[in-house]
Amino acid sequence: MSRIAIVGAGVAGLTTAYLLRNAPVEVAVFEKSRGFGGRAATRGRHGCRYDHGAPSFAVESKRVRRLITAHLPTEELVDIGGEEWTFDREGTIVRPHPPERVPKWTYYQGISRLGKHLAHCSQADIHRATRIERLDSREEGWALHAQDGTVYSSFEAVVLTPPAPQTAALLEASSLSGARAHRIRQALEGVDYTAQFTYAFGYDRRLPRPGSFHALSSRSDTHPIAWVGYEHDKPGHVPDGESLLVVQMSPQWTGLRLEDEPETFTSEVKEIVGDLLVTDLRYPHWYDVQRWRYARPQSGLDRDVLTAGAKLGLFFAGDYVRGEGTVEQSIESGFDVARRLHETLLR
Repeated sequence: MSRIAIVGAGVAGLTTAYLLRNAPVEVAVFEKSRGFGGRAATRGRHGCRYDHGAPSFAVESKRVRRLITAHLPTEELVDIGGEEWTFDREGTIVRPHPPERVPKWTYYQGISRLGKHLAHCSQADIHRATRIERLDSREEGWALHAQDGTVYSSFEAVVLTPPAPQTAALLEASSLSGARAHRIRQALEGVDYTAQFTYAFGYDRRLPRPGSFHALSSRSDTHPIAWVGYEHDKPGHVPDGESLLVVQMSPQWTGLRLEDEPETFTSEVKEIVGDLLVTDLRYPHWYDVQRWRYARPQSGLDRDVLTAGAKLGLFFAGDYVRGEGTVEQSIESGFDVARRLHETLLR
């Protein structure tokens, strides 16, 4: 029976593992952290649950919708509802006309439930808190070397799902030789990302808002804020009577501060958000910050690179493979790589 290793337990890697659950193959997943889902991430603080990476996911693809609604547990799946309005470079808020109403989903306990559902339903052997530092191609197959010195071996194929720069660094540490491997590393190094600082502000009171929206998104590259959402609109996330804002700063604003600690700018961000919402945001009950160095890919991989990798037994999944940084595209990439594995190894 074939053995396949998947590096990374984000949505792309876990979708791949789930789709291989009935194939004649043993699947092992290696995740450096203790969680599932990558940027489809949820935190819990002070009785609140908040999605501090991807705020939700929209599903337009039929196969993704079928996966979410027909194959995975749906008891906690919720449509956020409401409208998302926009604002311009001057901070003027505008209601789209007609208002956009695309279902946007999360889970009652947070978007991280998506990764947990995929993991628990996949039947894969999942190793958490296991950082893979390099790969080694041997006669009996691929070997994966973990940071703690453990070697996991005899894999016919390896699916790499970390962001492209981290995948390139992993392959560089693996010292793979040959023109094909060199071309793959170059392509991975060439994928551009925007970074993002995310801030969460929790209040022990209900905040007013200047409109009937649940979130605002920027129409300008120059405004410091990219997106702000009222997390207390999501069922089950925030206790009654409290408020929680999740703010994603713009790539331009973040890029100028990327190497600084995000917490340094907490007061500045509160003022910027308060001006946009025309609301006094002083004295939050609590706050949280997160640096997303590889928040959104700005380009993807050529099909030729994916073909070259498959010839080496290396496969790539993640939103960057499709060139669009959304949860749905991460899932789609999992579908794509599962199909390629079937065509290449499991026919």
